[in-house]
Amino acid sequence: MSEKTVMVVVKSKPYSSLNYYEALRTASGLLSQHRVILVWMGDGVYAALRNADKTLTSQFFEIFQGMEIKLYVEEEALKERGFPEGDVIPDAEVVDRGKISALLLSAQASMVF
Repeated sequence: MSEKTVMVVVKSKPYSSLNYYEALRTASGLLSQHRVILVWMGDGVYAALRNADKTLTSQFFEIFQGMEIKLYVEEEALKERGFPEGDVIPDAEVVDRGKISALLLSAQASMVF
């Protein structure tokens, strides 16, 4: 199987369903054979906050450390919800929707949770 760039997009609130957990589980499973881009957009940005409850998801962030995964948070969604860029998890880069669109166009596959 050839390596592909796969974009995993988290748009759902982390506290209303298991979509967020499944997004991280999927991203971690893809890492062994693909380049993974993980993006938090819309209400998904609540999960990318430094102080968000990570009881169920901390294991995935441990897996991500040292792996070649790109983490991005939508700038506009943060601003719309009143959060400064400094409130996001340490390894994530805050980017605008234009950059996210470019990332999506560069990916060979995408999944939205």
